[in-house]
Amino acid sequence: MSLTIVLVADTRAGAVEASLHALVPAVEQAEAALGSEVEVLVVDSSGRADVAAFLRTVDGARVVPAEGVDRAGALTLALSGTTADVVWFGGTEACAAPTALAAMVEVALHDGGLVVASPDDPAPHVAAPAKLLRRLWAGAAESADPAPELVRRARAGGVPVNAVPGAGLVRERVRRPLQEPGAVTGPGTYAGKNFVLQTYTPLDRVELGAYCSIADQVSIVLPGGRLYDEGGTELHLTQRGHHREQTASTFPISILVPDEPYDLPPSGAVGERLVIGDDVWIGYGATVLGEVTVGTGSIVGSRALVVSDVPPYSVVGGVPARVLRKRFDDDVVERLMRVRWWDWPEAAVQGAHRWFLRPVAEFLDHFDPGSVGGAGTPPG
Repeated sequence: MSLTIVLVADTRAGAVEASLHALVPAVEQAEAALGSEVEVLVVDSSGRADVAAFLRTVDGARVVPAEGVDRAGALTLALSGTTADVVWFGGTEACAAPTALAAMVEVALHDGGLVVASPDDPAPHVAAPAKLLRRLWAGAAESADPAPELVRRARAGGVPVNAVPGAGLVRERVRRPLQEPGAVTGPGTYAGKNFVLQTYTPLDRVELGAYCSIADQVSIVLPGGRLYDEGGTELHLTQRGHHREQTASTFPISILVPDEPYDLPPSGAVGERLVIGDDVWIGYGATVLGEVTVGTGSIVGSRALVVSDVPPYSVVGGVPARVLRKRFDDDVVERLMRVRWWDWPEAAVQGAHRWFLRPVAEFLDHFDPGSVGGAGTPPG
């Protein structure tokens, strides 16, 4: 049995390079499973000199220049130029996991049908016997996005759509330390002028997710005070420096008597956590205060005071902040949380930049084709 990998290079050079580098271990695993070499066909429709220059340095791939050809045309071109038994089709806006090719090709060979990544770990690539792909793709619209369109046609024609685990994307949850002790941030996140991030005890932690937009005059403050053991149970200790609302004074009297003994945190104890999820937009002058989680994809309105958890993809505002509306329906939120684009390699996010300009439905159908028209069927 023979396999052709079709990769459409229509993104930035960095994304093309990252995608091809990710394919190397995936191709090796597929060749080991098949016992034969795999053909790699790169359709360069980018029209970019830097992409063409990089592709000239790539060994073991056949590069077909096709400037200006869209994804639909690239699939048509590839299917006309291969004699392989099975075809895998994807693009350079994503980095396939090392197990993706072998997992998908095995199912395509033994179960037939159209093969997609499981919606639990979605990816914008498909695989199928070449004859089936040609039949499904016949007469496709010129502007069609191949992966979701193939799934729609397969379902409409009664062709099995097999959803395969292990066929997803490379993910790397990156967190880098900030200057403030105990604080970390993900890639892409930025903050405006006079941004304040403040913690008060060494065991407290603040996490800013990836690709967050934080406006001017925003304050993120974790006063601390609570300690937890390794199992998450709160420890009730008499610690120095605390403001106690239910005692005679909120002033931390203990700081006046530094020679007096007070409880020290036991080994393994952890403090409070304030978490700003990924892709959060915090408006001008807002404050996030205390041990709260601001959910991924949420929007915090200008001058809002957030003192309780914010659900993912919610819009909140006011003092104290409350949910004003949801950004999307629940099913859309669930798909976005499965796609988890914020955990892709940074080069892949940059390469996919034009997909972020499209309606969210088109974005999701592209990056989660296995959920188009219903969940895929696990292979038997």
